[in-house]
This record gives sequence, C-alpha cells and structure tokens, in this order.
Amino acid sequence: MDEKQLLGSETAKGGFRNEDEVIDKFNNWKNDNVAQDWLVAMNYVIKDIEFVKAVKIGGNFKTDVQVQVTIKLKEAIDCLRMGSYPAACSD
Repeated sequence: MDEKQLLGSETAKGGFRNEDEVIDKFNNWKNDNVAQDWLVAMNYVIKDIEFVKAVKIGGNFKTDVQVQVTIKLKEAIDCLRMGSYPAACSD
C-alpha cells in the first residue's frame, strides 16, 4: 500500500470511529450536552423531545448515521374530514 492509500485508509477508519461516537452521543442525548447542542442546532426544543435513536446504516464503501427524533405533539388532531366519514366531525 502506498502513502496515499495508507492515508485514505486511516482517514476512513477515523470516520467510522467518529460515527460510532456520534451514535453514542445521540443515544445518550438526555445526559450528553454535545448531543443536546446538536439537537438544538437542528431546531428541536429539548423539552419537547420524547425519544432519540441513532443507528449506523451502511453500504459497501460508505457508512452514515441515521437519527430518529420523536417529539411530543402540541395539539392532537381529533377530527379528520374524509369523503366517506363526514359524520365523524361536528361543526
């Protein structure tokens, strides 16, 4: 392996390690100030978050992190107007 290939390999390995750290931070978001800062930067309000789950998704050559954030609903929709159910809603 030449010098450029070695550098590329080490960079990739470092990226994979970094992704593991990111996943750990998001999965510990209630206690991790950095993860909370990231969530705020993503326009989430910390007190409105119910659940955060981060996982690694990958293909053949590239790995990414997917983060699911579940927030509390401020209002519940209690009526849905649909063509076949007009009586379900009161006016």
